[in-house]
Amino acid sequence: MEKKRSGWRLAAMIAGIGCLSIIAVIVGGVIIASMYARATLRNMGDSEPRSVSRRIELPSPEPVTAERGPSGKDRPATAPLRLTLDLKEGNFTIRPGQPGTDVQVEGQFSPGMYELLDNRETDPATGATQARIRFRSTAPPWARFFAGITGDSRSQPELTITIPRGKPLDLMLIMSMGRSDIDLGGLTLSDVSVNTSMGEHHVDFREPVAAGARELRFTTSMGNVVLENLGNARAESISGSGSMGNLTVNLSGAWLEGHEANVRFEQSMGELTVRVPANIRVDADVRSADGGESTNRTPEIRQPDDPKAPTVRLRVNTSMGNARVVQY
Repeated sequence: MEKKRSGWRLAAMIAGIGCLSIIAVIVGGVIIASMYARATLRNMGDSEPRSVSRRIELPSPEPVTAERGPSGKDRPATAPLRLTLDLKEGNFTIRPGQPGTDVQVEGQFSPGMYELLDNRETDPATGATQARIRFRSTAPPWARFFAGITGDSRSQPELTITIPRGKPLDLMLIMSMGRSDIDLGGLTLSDVSVNTSMGEHHVDFREPVAAGARELRFTTSMGNVVLENLGNARAESISGSGSMGNLTVNLSGAWLEGHEANVRFEQSMGELTVRVPANIRVDADVRSADGGESTNRTPEIRQPDDPKAPTVRLRVNTSMGNARVVQY
């Protein structure tokens, strides 16, 4: 019996030594990787955040024949400029600026770790003018991970981008791996596309846009997104598609009398909440496809008495998640 106990003690001792050895190897490997990562980042250049203030000139749009917008007013008789903002890994603020100015970029970031690029070109097929502003990290992800840069809020870039009012735009926003606070109110917009992923993002129209947008498109994934005051966009069509995250949509805003809009949102693996003000007429259809069967979950909505109230045709589809339509 004593020999058996000794054998178990020896086996336990060997197992313990083996576990400690594995832990030591892992800790040592992390330390070595961290030292190598920091050396890699030092070799890339200046890692200290520096202030930046840049003016990016936008080309003048081409004149075209005026067309009538959803508000009954003529749209600007100029072809909209296609402006793309591709922003990754930082804290970003986008806001409207004064008319007659250029795009302004202000904030701070480490010039050795990130780069801010802009370019302008003309589409040979359509003749449309395009401008693109891009912000991204130049450091390898593994190096930033092991060096602990992504966990240090002081080294996170912070940029504020101001877009001038009065310039007709087709706007595309690509926001990823960060936080964003976006206000598009007061801008002259035609088509708007917003793609967000991996972060916390807030998109608002704090005042009505000029002339009214034709279409708003939202694509979200792996994050929490809030869309506010979509009525101020005065769009003919609003659509959204989300996955692996939570999406909150508020249809508040200064809708025009008699305005009609098609609104469609689809969400999978997350929660979708659509808030509807009581002063708009809503034709809603809410469906869930959990378990492979489509279930109608359309709520009861009180319709306004005003015959000139704006009308929204709302279609909501979810799978592996939850959807709510809340009237207030």
